[in-house]
Amino acid sequence: MKMDEMYDSFGTDTDNMLNAIFSSIFIMQNRMQTACEKIQTQISMKQWLLLVMASICPEPRTLTAVGNLMGCSRQNVKKLALVLESKGFISLEQGFNNSLTIELSEQAERYFTQMQERYSKTMHLMFDDLSEEEIQQLYKLYGKLYAGIERVENYAEKHRTTDT
Repeated sequence: MKMDEMYDSFGTDTDNMLNAIFSSIFIMQNRMQTACEKIQTQISMKQWLLLVMASICPEPRTLTAVGNLMGCSRQNVKKLALVLESKGFISLEQGFNNSLTIELSEQAERYFTQMQERYSKTMHLMFDDLSEEEIQQLYKLYGKLYAGIERVENYAEKHRTTDT
């Protein structure tokens, strides 16, 4: 079964459509990661995301602050950061209160410049079927999805259980 056929088969009622959308978010993430890691081979997409989030993160760029932007834990950011540091893309500096901060290297800046044409082409290929209005709508809808994710995170915190 092709992806579009599977997706269409879910379109029978609202609950099925919600399940399709929810599942599709994970499927799209996997497919984008696989495709984009063929386009850029020096670093993984998660490492790329760390570089991008670090580049927009206000100072100090602590592991926790970058993790909050990425939606993952400080420990996960540290694992990614250590690999990027070994490749020369960042340096980890001792910050305030024993925190580690991320500093982008000149190599990271050169990499962004080098990859700019591929990034631009990727964005155009990805969103070529959307009009300006649809892009604006999708942007707004993603904002609403983020609000929903925050509600789920709050719900999860209130109902956290430990398996025994």
